[in-house]
Amino acid sequence: MLKFLDFDGVIVDSIKECYVVSKGIYFGYLAFLHDEDRYKALFYKYRGLVRPAYEYMALHDAINIFIQSNNGNIRELFELALIKRSDKDKDFFEKEFFYKRHLYQNDDFLGWIAMNPLMPFGNQLRGTCDDNVYIVTTKNKESTMVLLDYYKIQVAGIYSNDDIKKFGNKGALIKSVMDEKNVKDAIFVDDAVEHLDTVQDKRVLCFFADWGYGENSNYNIYKF
Repeated sequence: MLKFLDFDGVIVDSIKECYVVSKGIYFGYLAFLHDEDRYKALFYKYRGLVRPAYEYMALHDAINIFIQSNNGNIRELFELALIKRSDKDKDFFEKEFFYKRHLYQNDDFLGWIAMNPLMPFGNQLRGTCDDNVYIVTTKNKESTMVLLDYYKIQVAGIYSNDDIKKFGNKGALIKSVMDEKNVKDAIFVDDAVEHLDTVQDKRVLCFFADWGYGENSNYNIYKF
């Protein structure tokens, strides 16, 4: 049986790094005039809405509108921001996000690692090598490889943001891998039901990681 595991929120707790990097890009050289504690708390609370990296831009849009108007629903504001933002905006933000992440890795590697500690589940994988485990993540491949190497977690393969874009979603990618390897069953663990919902292949059992960032709907909880 193959295991397909999400990365952020499942193996690694990247929320601090994602907050620091995305906030820096979003505000750029503009003055940050919000109450830091309140703004950060809202980001942490609704981080689970974000899937691809460019969606951090929409999350910041939603938080800003919510705070400025002191009204509204952040989930609805987030979805509206995704619609309003152009493909050019999204592409620029995602490229900047991965570029800034790369700078953090090079300028202060141990500081960057400290912003990406292992989740309890990830801690159990530390020092392991499993030829049946594949990572399926919207994170960029380079960062995923660096963290896996640092924490001495060896897997059979990594499918990252570019791979998912080629297939359209995680479910289609997983099906392709299973077809290629001619396997009959697999499990998929993610903390975003939006990704679990993309699985249509009956060979795959989907489990929700309740220690992550998202909110469950009706999926069985993964026990480890």
